[in-house]
Parts: sequence; C-alpha cells; structure tokens
Amino acid sequence: MIPQSKTKCISLTLIVFPILSCIFVSTVMVSSVLAAEITEVLVYRNESMPWCGTVNGKDAGITVDILREVSKHGGPKFRFESLPWPRAQVHVQEHAGTAIIPFTRTPTREGQHTWIIQLVPNQIRLTLTRKSKFQRSIPTPVTLESMKSLPIGVIRRSSVIPFMKKIGFTNLEEVDNAKQNVQKLVKGRIAAMAESKWVDNYHWNKKRLIPSDLLPGPNIGTTQYIYLGAARNFPPELTRQIREAMSKVEQSGTLEAIYKKWTNF
Repeated sequence: MIPQSKTKCISLTLIVFPILSCIFVSTVMVSSVLAAEITEVLVYRNESMPWCGTVNGKDAGITVDILREVSKHGGPKFRFESLPWPRAQVHVQEHAGTAIIPFTRTPTREGQHTWIIQLVPNQIRLTLTRKSKFQRSIPTPVTLESMKSLPIGVIRRSSVIPFMKKIGFTNLEEVDNAKQNVQKLVKGRIAAMAESKWVDNYHWNKKRLIPSDLLPGPNIGTTQYIYLGAARNFPPELTRQIREAMSKVEQSGTLEAIYKKWTNF
C-alpha cells in the first residue's frame, strides 16, 4: 500500500505536470503565432553611407540591399526610418519588435541586444591623404604608435572610440559623419581619419577626388561585423526566420554582388 502522503504527492504531480506542459506548449505556440503575424519589421537607421542612408529620397546602401534580399528569401519585409544615431539606439530599446542598423558588437552593448544577423565585415583603419595640408609633418613610417598624439577624425559615438582611447589615442576629433571627416582631411584639419576602407573610399569618390591620393594606413583592432541588431525582447521565432532567410541569401551568391555595387570605385 502506498502511504497517503506519497499518494498526495503523486496526485499533485499528475495534476501539475500536465498544466506546466500545457503552459510551455501554449507559450511556444503563442510566440510562433506572434512571429508569423509580424510581416514587417521597422528598422531604425542613421545616415552613414555606404552602409545605409538616403539616396535620391529613398532608403539605400549595402545593409538596406541585404535586408531586401532577406525579405525575398523568406524573411519579413523591412521598413526603414532615418534617425540621429543616439535616438535610434534609444528607440530600438523602447519599441518592441524593432531593429537597428548599422550596429557593431561592443562589450557595453553585448548583453543589451539581440544580434540577429551579420551583414557586412568591417575593418577600421587609419586613412591619410597623399596631398596632406596638415600643419605638422606626418611621421614615417605611419604606425598606430606614431599617430597617437595627432588629431584623428572619428564619427561621434563610433564603436571604435573606446578602443582607440584604450590603446593611447589622445586627440580624437568627433564629427557627425564620414563626409565631414573627408572634408577635414582634405583641408588639413586632421592628420588622418579612423574609418572603414569602404566608407572612406565611397565619400572620397563622391567628392570626385583622385583615388590614388587616398592612402591606407594601419588597421585599428581586428575585423568586426556590422549587424542587424534589436533589443533583448525581439521575438525569438522572428529571429530564427530572419537567420534562415539570410542563410539562403549567402548561399545564393547575392552578397558579393551587393558589396561590389557599393564599393566598385
């Protein structure tokens, strides 16, 4: 005979376990249904060509083109809204189910976001100009160590700023966009700018400057990736859907065509 106390325990288990199972299954089903009902994702972006921006009044850029391909391969549609970078980072946390581009992983951002998919590899470097009007002579050879005390142009709130300060750069001049850095470099107001080769070449080309006058300097840190990011509460099932669609885009060979479109100078 089973003792009465054990009988009650078994009975309780038989009652509670199915209830918990139902709750779990229901939660999964609700999550899947909600994800299935989301056919459009609002993506906050800034003006940072060629990653993303406004061209002829329309959303454009490498990351925009990639996300449109994701939509074609089974992902949701993406709608873009241009915002100043600080506001975009606040909005993505305050508005559930939204995303943000172009976003880079950093130690401070890591635990606060969902890193949905990698979009573009991004290597930051020092970029100089052959015809520099900078008042002081540029050291030879150009190394990170020899440039640490010189004025270097960086994008305000760029993810590379904390790293550059950590390794000893003491004269960082922040601007709103890469176009301003190119202007300052040409006018000799900075010794170099810290930027991706795709970004500095894009804006150099837009100003119709001589390509050979743009001089690549040493790399800063390792290659990072630009992501489609979101808040931690972004629907997991929707994340899975976007990742599966991105995998199909990668297999299709479309990425290289998109990269070439925006970087074929």
